[in-house]
Amino acid sequence: MNWDVKTESPIDLDLPEPLGEVFAYWNRLRGDNWAPSWEDFDLLGLSAKAIPYVIVMDVVSDPLNFFYRFWGTGNTTYIGYDLTGKSVRDNKLFSGKVFGEARRIVEEKKPLVHFSKVVRADGIFRDYARLRVPLSDDGQNVTHIVSAVDVKEQVKDGLDEWFGAR
Repeated sequence: MNWDVKTESPIDLDLPEPLGEVFAYWNRLRGDNWAPSWEDFDLLGLSAKAIPYVIVMDVVSDPLNFFYRFWGTGNTTYIGYDLTGKSVRDNKLFSGKVFGEARRIVEEKKPLVHFSKVVRADGIFRDYARLRVPLSDDGQNVTHIVSAVDVKEQVKDGLDEWFGAR
């Protein structure tokens, strides 16, 4: 699988849903702080449409690692598996990519949007927009990362023509 990633700050971006909803909620909760706490971030504060596309990771600092606390069902639909309770290192398709993006959130302590173009071996093209926002239980360190995804999918041109001919 190949992917191309571009990263931007979500500030002043016209974010697709559910990224816009999650970012607005995160921003409201943090107030004047750089991040809200996990205790403040209630998944049920999000709409029923957004929750399936959310992932929550716990941050372990020594050695640095990330464990999936919550894996929304919409992620399972697009990625094909559920990693609740597992390390990002167990993510067979995106381990290095996700680890690098999460590490950047820990280091920079700010929200980021990762735009990825993925071409699967079966010819499916997907455009992912993945928002990642930090949470901090102590006001100093990133202790959790919440993310939300928007996926646009299309089939390789030759397959579009084949299916269109039916």
